[in-house]
Amino acid sequence: MDGRTDRFLDKFSDTLNFLNGSSVQNLVSLKYRDSAGYSDYQRLIDELSQSGMKLEIKQIQGRFQGKAWLIKDQNKNAVILVEHETGLEILSIAADIISLLAIVPIISSGWKFIRDRFAGPRFHHNRMTEIEVRTINSKKQLLEKHVVNIESYVLEESLKEVIALRTKVKQLEKEIAKIDKNKKDQVKKVKKPAKKLTK
Repeated sequence: MDGRTDRFLDKFSDTLNFLNGSSVQNLVSLKYRDSAGYSDYQRLIDELSQSGMKLEIKQIQGRFQGKAWLIKDQNKNAVILVEHETGLEILSIAADIISLLAIVPIISSGWKFIRDRFAGPRFHHNRMTEIEVRTINSKKQLLEKHVVNIESYVLEESLKEVIALRTKVKQLEKEIAKIDKNKKDQVKKVKKPAKKLTK
């Protein structure tokens, strides 16, 4: 294992404490590769605080490799936002589609607004065109992939969840049909008339 993977394991381990996750394999890091100033992050926090979305925002301590905030909505969906010189990072439970749908787009929209307003022309030339998605697999290896934007990632994960739910529903329907058939067969056996005894 290399030092970079070790740092991610530390970061994900501390993330579990705040997001009530069960394993580092359930977590995801979404990183905007975008050189940013620290004042942009405070502007983002101010923007999110005043957005009218009633978000609960609290600075937290941990091995996040940057200043970090726990962000929750009214339904207790939660993510962690981390500031880096190399861009914004969002830590979330990968399978928590509700948090991804409820909070991540708000943060993404706020970040775009701040960067559009305060960043220079260099940022506008190639603005947030790629998101790095990082996870840890069961062998404790760091996996990375790139998506075009945060919206693409959220849509992709939502579709995966829909497919998984449909598969579960179909399986449950099969099990219910089997139980119903067994009940009907048992009722038929009970109702079957007894044979008359012949002399």
